[in-house]
Amino acid sequence: MTTSYKCNKTLSNHQGSVLVVKYNSDGGYCLSGSQDKSIKLWNPSKGTMVYSFEGHGYSVLDIQTSADNKTIFSCAEKQLYQWDIETGEIIKRFNNAHTQTINSIAVNKDTKLLFSGSSDRLVKVWDLRIRDPIQVLDDAKDTITGVYINETPIGLPPQQCKGGHGGGGHGHSHGGPPPTMPSDKEVITSSVDGCIRTYDVRMGTLAIDQEEFPVSSMTLTNDKKCFIASSNDSKIRLIDRDSYDILKEYKSHVNQTYKINCKSNYDDSMIVSGSEDNDIYIWDTLSANLLTKLSGHTNVITSIDTHPTKNHFISSSTDGTIKVWIPSNENDN
Repeated sequence: MTTSYKCNKTLSNHQGSVLVVKYNSDGGYCLSGSQDKSIKLWNPSKGTMVYSFEGHGYSVLDIQTSADNKTIFSCAEKQLYQWDIETGEIIKRFNNAHTQTINSIAVNKDTKLLFSGSSDRLVKVWDLRIRDPIQVLDDAKDTITGVYINETPIGLPPQQCKGGHGGGGHGHSHGGPPPTMPSDKEVITSSVDGCIRTYDVRMGTLAIDQEEFPVSSMTLTNDKKCFIASSNDSKIRLIDRDSYDILKEYKSHVNQTYKINCKSNYDDSMIVSGSEDNDIYIWDTLSANLLTKLSGHTNVITSIDTHPTKNHFISSSTDGTIKVWIPSNENDN
């Protein structure tokens, strides 16, 4: 396991805080969204900017790329955008898609459906061929902080909905599958109300993991067996998707104010997170031991993404930069 890393490249062309950074589907490029209302496409191995997508009216809070790397999706305040990567043009814009700020978006693999989660407590499902949402998920009691699409479901058996732990858990299922949504995926959402909700579209069920902390961001491990949930109590929890048991807690970083995401690396052996003390923290997934802490940014680290096939990762910060991190024993490009 690699425990020593170095900053290989610093990407700096934004004119404000960088709020999100993500690799494209194959890891060959990355995209960043900023307070300066732009998205920038980068070649992280060369350290060069490829293109700047201009046209948002507000800060860009989340970005997704299509599986074929031809399209970008983004959200800024209450608006949703679809971009053509080749031309840099806006293909579609949904104005006032929500009544409050959109915090998270996801897109399915065939790029037909866009999912958006907002501070208005709603998750909306958009058929990109029409203007109005085809489905609204309104179960959350507070701000939606994350939306995740799992198209290879692993976990709960049909109709089984287990609660959380500590006596506070509950779960329930809804009736038959929504006829307008595809039948081969799970829609997973996280919320400030402490719930991680899993909508099994094929079975038409909703399973709720009720935690005792607000979930500020959430993702899945790459094997799809666990949630990785961040909270503003400066803890990250690894949660078993079947039992909802908290398997591990990762601590030492600082996260009290910002929404800071974390990710496992490509083989799930490590958990990587940003921090409000300007450093990056890496833990061993199984032992929860802190492996290393990386310095380099000069302000809060807002976003982390890990490469899909290598032990490389990228970080963004309110210092206006993105950094590319590689193992110390690898040669710089």
